[in-house]
Amino acid sequence: MKSIAVCILACVLATITRAAHASDAVNVREVQDYVFGNYKGNFPSPPHADLNPRRAFIIEWRDRPYRFVFAHEGSYCPWIEFPKSGAAVCFQFFEGNDGWAELFNNFGRQEHNSFVDVIERTPKRVWLRWTYFGVNMDSGKQAYRATEDFYACANGLILRRQSFESLMPGDHRGYAREPIELIGMAPVGELWRDVLRAGEQPDERHALCVLDAFSDARYDVYWTPKPGTVSDSTHRRAGSDWKTLDDARGVALVLPLKDAYVFCAFGDASGFDHTFTKLKEHTHKDTGGIGWGSESWDHWPIGWLNSQAHPVDAESLRKYPNHFSPMGMDFFALPDEKVEHTSYWSLCGVADDVESIRKTTRRWLERAPTDPSAQAE
Repeated sequence: MKSIAVCILACVLATITRAAHASDAVNVREVQDYVFGNYKGNFPSPPHADLNPRRAFIIEWRDRPYRFVFAHEGSYCPWIEFPKSGAAVCFQFFEGNDGWAELFNNFGRQEHNSFVDVIERTPKRVWLRWTYFGVNMDSGKQAYRATEDFYACANGLILRRQSFESLMPGDHRGYAREPIELIGMAPVGELWRDVLRAGEQPDERHALCVLDAFSDARYDVYWTPKPGTVSDSTHRRAGSDWKTLDDARGVALVLPLKDAYVFCAFGDASGFDHTFTKLKEHTHKDTGGIGWGSESWDHWPIGWLNSQAHPVDAESLRKYPNHFSPMGMDFFALPDEKVEHTSYWSLCGVADDVESIRKTTRRWLERAPTDPSAQAE
């Protein structure tokens, strides 16, 4: 009887708390029943770590159709999600050199290797701190400790600060120089062609847009589904020369979802100096990218196997959500120790048109890009 009374009291308190925050412009809540992308399967442990895979911290805005989710099963690496369509965008984390240590694996989903704290919540701003250890997939060895602060503002923008320290000083594997990746996420049974906006040509999808904040330079990538394949495509690009964007003092990386344009912006003034920040567009190798194109994977965010890569196939597509990555960036021009203990700031958000993103990015970089009190407005 006592346990029943405790449960009832907890439910009452939760209801009162939700009501109290209903009028806030932005708020955060912790839940124990979150699942991404309409996944209907179970969560055996292992490989689903800690026996609490549905735990999540969810930041919501009173008048916006998206939310910002830190989900345990996704290693707490957060994403901007559109609940109505199920699509989402993630900006990854500090990935270890040569892929030796990262988070999208069994050890990376364990609470002691990745956890979230609510530092501050007010009616106009929510501040969450995400702490994680880059871990080796096979041994679980911790290579570095990273700290990321996210300031979710009333205006719908999210200011992000990233930094890390090595736990293997002098060992190349104990450092990280790839802090951001643009990752699109699709629910079960859907792929990039279902969540991306239509392009200009038949069946084409707009896969990427990169903007220079201080000029009118713009670079776009388009994918068209290739018949007879699960996720492959033919490719097209348009706009400015890639080097123009790579040399820009400030850029916005944009994923054109059907729901809205989701972006991540950074520049010289926020710690991402263009002299050592290398942008990599992953469809065309001459940009320094890997050449993935529209290849998609489903080993994350639902960790159904302890692996760092599993390409979508016809069978897994019916069971698991999946993700794809049109571009990333790195600091490979810097020695390992130069990246450590430095703060890097970026701005994430959602917009209905591309040019408004350019204006927002420039205004932010020209003001106080490393000052959370500025509310990133």
